[in-house]
Amino acid sequence: MVSSQRDEERFQRMYSANARPVYSYFLRRVDAEAAQDLTADTFLVAWRRLDAVPEGDRTLPWLYGVARRVLANHYRSTARSRRLFTRVSWLRQETAPTPEVLVVRRSEDQEVIDALGRLRPDDQELLRLTVWEELPYDQVGELLGCSAHAAAQRRYRAVQHLARELGTTGHKQVTS
Repeated sequence: MVSSQRDEERFQRMYSANARPVYSYFLRRVDAEAAQDLTADTFLVAWRRLDAVPEGDRTLPWLYGVARRVLANHYRSTARSRRLFTRVSWLRQETAPTPEVLVVRRSEDQEVIDALGRLRPDDQELLRLTVWEELPYDQVGELLGCSAHAAAQRRYRAVQHLARELGTTGHKQVTS
């Protein structure tokens, strides 16, 4: 109990001394609401890794390092959201698609999902990471324990397997 009380006091001192500069760091880069959220995220990391936070004059630079990574994550998330919004912009159509179009679209989507389900689990995950999550090959390789080049080759093979599966259902082509 004593160490947790000491940890809380240390965190409070660190927060009091550094919250404004960290918030200002974010405020120069994003809007005020996002700056508040990102500041909170930065101090959440600091709380979770309190034993790793250096003391004294080295605290603020350490927090700036965390803030850089939090900001990079925010930018990536925002970019993914924008790409997703662009990709699903057809949802905002002025005129609703006809029932026939909806039935065909659902049928084709279900065929792709079914074909994906017939692939090996590793191929399924690789395609989900690269297509649905839009992760670059270096990140996919890191997640799967291989190089970016190997991840790209695996994706190519997975797309070929998916194309063969779709060929059995009447689809003619799959784009990679």
